[in-house]
Amino acid sequence: MIPKTLGIVSTPYHLIVFLYLKESLLKDHIVDLVVTDKTQFMEETYHKGGFDRFFHKVYFADARKIKNPYKGAFTTLLESMVYNPTTKTFLDKPLDTYDHVYFASPGMPDEIVKELAKSLILKNRQVTFSRFEDGFASYTKPPVHVVSSASGQTLYQKLKRFDVAKQEQTLYLFEPALAEPDIGKSGFTLTRIERDKQLTECVITMMKQMLDFAPKALPGDVVFLGQGTANGAGNVDTYQKLIYEIAGKVGSRFCMKPHPRGVNDRLGDSIAYYLDDCPFELACANKTFEDCTLISYYSTACASGSILFGSQAKVIFLYPLAEDAFNEKCAYEHYFKTLTALYPNIHIAHSKEELWALLDA
Repeated sequence: MIPKTLGIVSTPYHLIVFLYLKESLLKDHIVDLVVTDKTQFMEETYHKGGFDRFFHKVYFADARKIKNPYKGAFTTLLESMVYNPTTKTFLDKPLDTYDHVYFASPGMPDEIVKELAKSLILKNRQVTFSRFEDGFASYTKPPVHVVSSASGQTLYQKLKRFDVAKQEQTLYLFEPALAEPDIGKSGFTLTRIERDKQLTECVITMMKQMLDFAPKALPGDVVFLGQGTANGAGNVDTYQKLIYEIAGKVGSRFCMKPHPRGVNDRLGDSIAYYLDDCPFELACANKTFEDCTLISYYSTACASGSILFGSQAKVIFLYPLAEDAFNEKCAYEHYFKTLTALYPNIHIAHSKEELWALLDA
């Protein structure tokens, strides 16, 4: 029989990674897709029918319809072992039976994945679950099983003959070498997502066909990516001063891409801003930044073009120059040092002299 596989995606990044798996590892499978309400762009694409011709069946999962995600032990047990009405509540069509399920979730799976998992196990006690990467967090945050508690796993094994650890044991990553040691100790097998130029071109072509996106033109070719509010709330003067210095150094070539949650990324009218609703990964797929220099303190979005599509855009991380600008220390030296070893176009500036040399190169 032809294996039947379900992918669950919430963001453009999820979709890109799952397409790599679909067009390689799952080439001979019947592949269905669940699109969640977590990203407006993805929800709008679903309702436009953008995914329909690329998958056998497409569902929409609306977590807003889950009125009470915090359930008592008895309700959880009943839904896990007998019948789960919650899935029917948030899913727009009846759920089929599947052999394999793929989803992205650093740490604990979200409520949609956990509810779907309960229903899918009820339908098929042989179903397997596999995790795929969700960017930086997947390399630094150990995954937690779809049935997370030890007591829950024991109940599944005794009452359903379903061994959670055995049926969910693979984490697919583009670069397993980037993973922090705790990821390798989580009980999951780290498996490389293989890709080559032909596969990458295939994925980009599919993205362009299924998603309606048109990145805006850049006002400059030196692009600074801001940090989120939580990470940019330390010494604001240090955070902004270096950005002003870079802007002064490169002149009209400079532009600022504010972080959606950033509060310190508006630096006045003397700075050009790159404001675009197009998801950053899709702009990378469109080669918007290919001839640019991307700079950030430690926003790993800078590296997504290199990891996903083999972009050769120059990337410069500045976190050693501004530790007092943040209310938490960047504690992932292993990730960043390995990243620069794997990708010659990605750099860490440890001094102003290194930064100016990289900008001049």
